[in-house]
Amino acid sequence: MSIGIISDSACDIPSEFLKKLDITEVPVNVTFGSKVYKENVDLKGDEFYKMLAKGDLFPTTSQPSPGDFEKVYASQLKKHDELLSIHISSKVSGTYNSAIQAAEKIGKGKITVIDSKSVTMGTGLVIIKVASELKSKKSSKMSDLVKMTNDLVSKSRILVACETIEYLKRGGRISSGAAFFGGLLNVKPVIGDRDGEVVSIARPRSMVKALSFLRREAESYKNHQGMAVLHTTETFDSRALYNSLSGNQQTDSKKKKSASEENMYVGEVVKAQFGPAVGAHAGPGAVGVAFIGDSPK
Repeated sequence: MSIGIISDSACDIPSEFLKKLDITEVPVNVTFGSKVYKENVDLKGDEFYKMLAKGDLFPTTSQPSPGDFEKVYASQLKKHDELLSIHISSKVSGTYNSAIQAAEKIGKGKITVIDSKSVTMGTGLVIIKVASELKSKKSSKMSDLVKMTNDLVSKSRILVACETIEYLKRGGRISSGAAFFGGLLNVKPVIGDRDGEVVSIARPRSMVKALSFLRREAESYKNHQGMAVLHTTETFDSRALYNSLSGNQQTDSKKKKSASEENMYVGEVVKAQFGPAVGAHAGPGAVGVAFIGDSPK
């Protein structure tokens, strides 16, 4: 029984993982003024941030239509017996609903759609983990993959530190008054997922403190099953956080670990770029960490 994995581009899975794990991506629509682009098809990440920095127009994103999903599902059902379609939170996007509509129309019980209740690589890490399992065990059953997905979804989290509050203001995420006082205080807001929504988590006064907060949060969790460091535009801050977390891979397994080292993640740290769905609001210089693990008591 062959099973195919479907994602959407707002999951921000790096292209090398899409290819390596045979994940099919449905692109999100990105609108600048009157022009509409398909993410990762005719608008790449670096190009998007150059357009965003010009400041002439603030972009908007919209979910793929049910018709977009129908085309992908129809094509993939020619290659696979069943499809597992995993998408960003239904509380922040209509992508999940578009997928459900398409699956009901052409799936005939062959397509399972799951709401990840997260965004960007909070969802992407789940998909990578499930796709890796499927790649290593071709005989995997859909019921086992669904159970695995739901378990990972319950343990997935993402946090984003914004270098500036300007884009949160431009996108209507905070009021002009809050942005004004935040600017005076040099606040570097940290946003993240909670119950399927993107909310304010913390308000450090510097990026150094914001990055420390991200690392502490990530390493406060136990039994990690995946981790990623993300950026909008790559900066010293994003490289520093990536090097800091990926450096744990060199931890001497024979050396007795201190209490602070017990929760360190020692697997591969994925490096990824935020797409327009989050990047338009986080703005240039934003850095994030996504991880899957058991929450601390």
